[in-house]
Amino acid sequence: MCPSCLWEWKYLWKRLLVTYSIWLIMWFGNHWISIGLDKVFSWLKEPVKRFVFGIIGAAVYSASAMLAIVWFYGRVFNLQIADDIGDNVFWAIFFSVLVLSIMLAREFLFSWRELALREQKMKNEVLTSKFELLKNQVNPHFMFNSLNTLNSLISQDQDLASKYVGQLSNVYRSVLEAGKNEVITVGEELKMLESYIFLQSIRFEDRFRVDIQLDEHTKSKHLPPLVLQMLIENAIKHNEVTSDHPLVIQVYTEGEMICVKNKIVPKKVLPGDASNIGLANIRSRYEVLSDIPIEVINEDADFIVKLPLLKLE
Repeated sequence: MCPSCLWEWKYLWKRLLVTYSIWLIMWFGNHWISIGLDKVFSWLKEPVKRFVFGIIGAAVYSASAMLAIVWFYGRVFNLQIADDIGDNVFWAIFFSVLVLSIMLAREFLFSWRELALREQKMKNEVLTSKFELLKNQVNPHFMFNSLNTLNSLISQDQDLASKYVGQLSNVYRSVLEAGKNEVITVGEELKMLESYIFLQSIRFEDRFRVDIQLDEHTKSKHLPPLVLQMLIENAIKHNEVTSDHPLVIQVYTEGEMICVKNKIVPKKVLPGDASNIGLANIRSRYEVLSDIPIEVINEDADFIVKLPLLKLE
C-alpha cells in the first residue's frame, strides 16, 4: 500500500512500531487469557470446555485488541493501517485462532501424556504401597507382643482373652481389606482403628491413650487407609510407654488437615524395625493422591504429622 514507507525512516519507524505493538499485545494478551482459563478449566478434567473457551477467548480478545490498536494509532499518527477496519479485525482473529489452535492442541497432548504417566505412576505406587503396608503392619514384633499379651490374658481373664483374639483378628482383616481401596472415609478409618487401639490399651493399660477429637463433618472426608494406625504405631515404636512417661496421642483437625500429635520421649533402645518406613509409605501415597504434601513437625518436644483431607472428584 505504501512502497516508499519501507525505505523512508519517517514512515518506517511508525510501521515498525505498529507491527511490534500488534505482535506484543496479541501474544501476551492471549497468553494471559490462556493462563486464566487454565485456572478455571483443567485440561485433564474438562478438555472440551478448555478448548472451546480458549478459542472464544482468543477471538474476542483479538478483535477487541485490534480495534483498540487501529483507533489508538489512527489518533496518534493519523495512520490508516488498512482501508477497511474489518480486514484488520478479521486477520487478527484468523491468525490468533490459528496459532492458538496449534498451541492448544500441543498443550492438550502434553496434558494427556502427563495424565497417562501420572496414572501409571499411581498404579505402581499403589502396588508398592500395598506391599509396604502389609510388610509394615504384619510384622513379627507386633505379632510377638500381641501373643505375649494374649498369653497372660488367658490365665487371668478368659472372656477378655476371647475379646482380644477377636480384636486381633479385626486388625489383620483391616490390613487385608485396606489393599482393596486407595482411599476411605475418616469414619471408616476410625472404625478400623478401634481394634488396634484396644489391643495396645490392653498391652500398655493406663500408660497409653489416644484422644480423638474429630467432628462428623471431618469423618465424611477421605484419606488413604490405615494412615492413622501407622502413625500411632510409629509413635509407639519410637517413644517410651511407661508409668513415668505415658504415651498420649492426640488426633484432631486443623483446617483441612488431620493432625496426629504426641510428646517426644525417645526410647533408649529402638526395636530393629523402628525405621521411618511407615512415614515414607504415607508420604509416597499422598504424592500420587494429592497435590498437597503431608507435613511433619518435630520441634519443642512435640512430634506432629499433618495429613491433608482428600477431596474425591
